[in-house]
Amino acid sequence: MTITARKEREKEMRKKDILGAAEKLFFKKGYENVSMADIAKETELARSTLYLYFKNKEEIYLAIAIRGSKILQKMVTKKYPKAKNGLEKIRVLILAFYQFYKEYPGYYLSRFYYNIPFDEDFPEMEELNKIRVESFKTVTNAFNEGIKDGTIRPDIDPVKTSLYITSSMQNMINLTPTIEMHMKDNDLTHEELIDYTVEMMIHSIQNNNNSSTLK
Repeated sequence: MTITARKEREKEMRKKDILGAAEKLFFKKGYENVSMADIAKETELARSTLYLYFKNKEEIYLAIAIRGSKILQKMVTKKYPKAKNGLEKIRVLILAFYQFYKEYPGYYLSRFYYNIPFDEDFPEMEELNKIRVESFKTVTNAFNEGIKDGTIRPDIDPVKTSLYITSSMQNMINLTPTIEMHMKDNDLTHEELIDYTVEMMIHSIQNNNNSSTLK
């Protein structure tokens, strides 16, 4: 291995160490409550050294968001090809979205935390936006396939319905205090509400005039 290659590998390993330490802090304390000084302390690096790898904490969080997006992509890729038709693929995508939230709540938050003022000049922004576009295209493609194979209603607008399902699932995951109060009063768990929501979504798009649709 050349000196240059070794230095590059060491640089990548150091970046991974920084991201790993930053993840723990962000996921535990929340983005707003973590500073570059905190991350430097966690990694046992001088702040000046930290800035050699990342411009600021926004760039670090952006890299974490990309990590989370790739995890979600992997979860979808594992099950999506096994779905037999468009409607099944939509169900797989919805359930993968929820599974991602349950298993990786920190990554879920980082991927969908749009209030952070990410600098569009960050090289990573192009990668994150590309992942987001590809993910959305996967959903709309599933709708188009379902319309074509007859499992999804032909009057469905793939783009609008994809946005509707995505935003609805986010609302079901990020419950308001009022909704949580009503759930408690009616002995309803979050899991039960999610399951019911998924079934409502599927039934709302299913083409009941086609015998091949799911029951």
